Amino acid sequence: MKELLNRFIRNLTIFTALIGVAAFAVSFFTEGFITKFWPLLLLLLAGITITTVTLLMIASEKKFSKFSNTFMIASMLKILLLLIIIGGYAFKFPGDAIRFSVTLLVFYILFLVFEIIWLLKLQRSGD
Repeated sequence: MKELLNRFIRNLTIFTALIGVAAFAVSFFTEGFITKFWPLLLLLLAGITITTVTLLMIASEKKFSKFSNTFMIASMLKILLLLIIIGGYAFKFPGDAIRFSVTLLVFYILFLVFEIIWLLKLQRSGD
């Protein structure tokens, strides 16, 4: 499992860097299209993803019910945290709230797809 986790962290780092390059290009060539806080959102979602997948890898070594419970709780807490962040940001900076929310949504979907692909790899490696 340690090797799988190391591979995951390496691939997550590369994935985050690729998204960062794309977001930089979008922010550089289209002024005001995405929020200026996109690097922080990128790091936040990378941190959440690594935490979630690490917890799920640990839970996968136990019973399937432990894995599924951990997955549901982690997903709920992740969405709740992101909603709180969006709400707080919208309250503090109402002029940038839509760009912030859309940028966060796009990053969330990208990291969610990455996470699902890795969880499927985890499932296949356990068979």
